Amino acid sequence: MPIKPENRDRYPANWKKDVRPEILERAKDRCEKCKAKNGTTVCREMNGASYMTDDGYVFSTENGDCLGRARVYDYPAGRYVKIVLTIAHLDHTPENCDPSNLRAWCQRCHLHYDKDHHRETAANTRRAKSPQMDLIS
Repeated sequence: MPIKPENRDRYPANWKKDVRPEILERAKDRCEKCKAKNGTTVCREMNGASYMTDDGYVFSTENGDCLGRARVYDYPAGRYVKIVLTIAHLDHTPENCDPSNLRAWCQRCHLHYDKDHHRETAANTRRAKSPQMDLIS
């Protein structure tokens, strides 16, 4: 996921040159969770449990295990997406760039991991924007 402009200063100066490439190399250019290869197009099953590569192999999104081979017309309806690896901070702190805190994940795995954090952040933002009622005692 792209770095939001308001967060750019929280990342080290060598993020693009050193940190990100190091994590992608460690991951062998694959999602460290579902094992989808960076830059490929896959068909994601609608329930998100698996994805199929263009050669017909089906993989689990939970752990990247190969589930077998399917003919394209046998695979459940899904949507085609291009895999783009992102770097996730496990503690949601951009300043913490220790390799043990970073994972190379595809968009789906990253968003799935961050869903509770995003929900909490969105709720806090809504609360901050809502008008405060003055209570008269």
